[in-house]
Amino acid sequence: MKPILESINVAVNTSIRIKTYTNDDHCESAGWHIHPEYELVYVKNGSGVLNISSKKRMYSDGILVFLAGSIPHADFGNHDYPDNLEVVIQFKKDFLEEKLKMFPELGKVKELIKKSKQVLIFDPGLHKALSHDFKKFVYLDNQGKLINLLSILDRISREDSYETLFDTFTTDSFKSNDVKRLEEIFEYVNLNYAKDLAIGEISSKLGLTPNSFCRFFKKMTQSTFTNFVNEFRINKALEFFNESNASIAEVMFRCGFNDPSYFSRQFKKYQGTSPNSYLKAKYRGLLI
Repeated sequence: MKPILESINVAVNTSIRIKTYTNDDHCESAGWHIHPEYELVYVKNGSGVLNISSKKRMYSDGILVFLAGSIPHADFGNHDYPDNLEVVIQFKKDFLEEKLKMFPELGKVKELIKKSKQVLIFDPGLHKALSHDFKKFVYLDNQGKLINLLSILDRISREDSYETLFDTFTTDSFKSNDVKRLEEIFEYVNLNYAKDLAIGEISSKLGLTPNSFCRFFKKMTQSTFTNFVNEFRINKALEFFNESNASIAEVMFRCGFNDPSYFSRQFKKYQGTSPNSYLKAKYRGLLI
């Protein structure tokens, strides 16, 4: 079965994506999927199965696993216990190549990240020792999250307490031309969502006709390109609302919408409420 390419939306003004999930607010299943981002996953407790590429591995009391991008895998979490917690940390290749390279002191961390191509599964002792650090993410701001992540990477880079799922692994073998093409589309949207995203322009960049592009995108994502872009923009709108006191009009334009009525309809479609109601709840302190 071919893996579906998952679009990872790294938030505004951040270089990493960190999501925490409980049994009440669990990670929505992505099924068998692939994405170019590196992924560090902490599961507090419970049992499950790691399905990564051609390998399967059982775990019985939570798991801490680190894998490079472009390795097909299924979801890692479970719902055995009501107090379970899953923390999913994802970052792009440029986090390593453009940001971490500026600090020669982080040599061990950079080596650890390179080893993640073999998929690293850390032993139970280290998993337990780092539980407090992973639980902290939910309370931290963006700066705190980055510092906490670097602290975790520093700790695990100094340990040999892990097993590798693969002796060697060539990630490009899983990146078909279709997956590479879809990655180009996602990156194009990520860089240009505030502009007018004309299907004619992006399809031309990929060497497709507009009709072929639309069929290709629907086949690969089970969504139309328009719906994908609208949902992406609404997620950006949430980030802008939550990080500033920007007005609805300001956020609308920053996200690439030009029609207030259309923006309001799309916001309600994906968030279940209007932008105005969302902001009223925010200022009343009703949003978590």
